[in-house]
Amino acid sequence: MAMNKVVVGQSVTAGQMKDFWRQVDDGSIGGDYFQDFLAHKLERKDGNTVSEVTTPKIVIPNLLSTPPTLADWLKAREELHKFLTGEQVILRDIFALTDEELASTTLMPAFRPAGATNRNAIYWKIKIGENKPYEEIDVMKYTNSQGPKQPELYIINRSVTPDDDTVGDKAKSPNQLIAHNKLWLGLFCWCDADTLHHVITGETLDQKTWTWFPNDRLRYAKVALGYWNPLNRRVYLYWRYAVYCNPNNGARSAKKVPIKS
Repeated sequence: MAMNKVVVGQSVTAGQMKDFWRQVDDGSIGGDYFQDFLAHKLERKDGNTVSEVTTPKIVIPNLLSTPPTLADWLKAREELHKFLTGEQVILRDIFALTDEELASTTLMPAFRPAGATNRNAIYWKIKIGENKPYEEIDVMKYTNSQGPKQPELYIINRSVTPDDDTVGDKAKSPNQLIAHNKLWLGLFCWCDADTLHHVITGETLDQKTWTWFPNDRLRYAKVALGYWNPLNRRVYLYWRYAVYCNPNNGARSAKKVPIKS
């Protein structure tokens, strides 16, 4: 897709900006193109003089050398949070994690800041350079789409596939999953975990499997699920009926970390 130069000094109408963000939202403008836009060259017109200037380039944090412990992954998530929001957060100062958890090399975090909605999860994927996730239905229509009043931190198994006891010949429908009274990772936090795993390891979650979000639902017993499509190189977020069961579909149990008192 060719990119037009933007001339500083020309007025950009509200309609043009609305159309631009519509294209970002519907996937017409993908992650690579969006990053090009953020780093594009501008022309400045001063009278009869035209000079070229460059916008500040947005640099995505390089987290590929992150050590393996959960404590290190939390620090990486803090750095990613600053890049995504401009805000600084120290997760270990907010949440009560055990020494055993912090030393683990088999766990990973999923962080949901206060007020962070499902839409934020989509925009943040675009911001790190991924292509716009596909939404079979607007992600803001699911239950649990609105941001929490307080920040939330979850820890899950560090695996590119769902929990072993939820896939294959042990696969269960969303209704069967919630009957077990476990806490399951939701749409927002799956997107967050996938984003973090991607920037640290270069590998995304669920390239050959799907993860159910058993508690993120629509009317008429429709349940959200997601996976990474390696051909289109973007996340796909679908829904299926709550009684649907497939050996490639599983879920990820999560522990909600308490906030320090």
